[in-house]
Amino acid sequence: MGWNIKSKSAMSGDNIVADTSILINFFNGNEVAERCLAERTIFVSVITEIELLCYPGLTNHGRKLIKEFLSECIIIDLEPEIKELIIDIRSKHKIKLPDAAIAATAMKYDFPLFTMDKGFNKITNLKPVIIEV
Repeated sequence: MGWNIKSKSAMSGDNIVADTSILINFFNGNEVAERCLAERTIFVSVITEIELLCYPGLTNHGRKLIKEFLSECIIIDLEPEIKELIIDIRSKHKIKLPDAAIAATAMKYDFPLFTMDKGFNKITNLKPVIIEV
């Protein structure tokens, strides 16, 4: 499907972690989200993968498109270091478990987290890039 993102093998300084909110907007055709993700190597938490694939009202065609897109991304599982970061984030901040896992993924790899969710601003040691429409 010709996504405008860098392939897995092209890792560079354009590495980002994309959260669920920006990817949902991307799939809904939001031009701002599309521009922000273009020409980047995208890392995705396994939590975001799950959230995308069980999104309410998702059609079989939509699920297929998401899977094709995700095959071009680097999916990060809940590694032991990420689990420890999740625990730390949850003990310091009032944040939902999925968001803590996504933030921990970005923190572990020291990549910016591209999101449309301002709630990530309150997490210390995270580099959120809050995209506004």
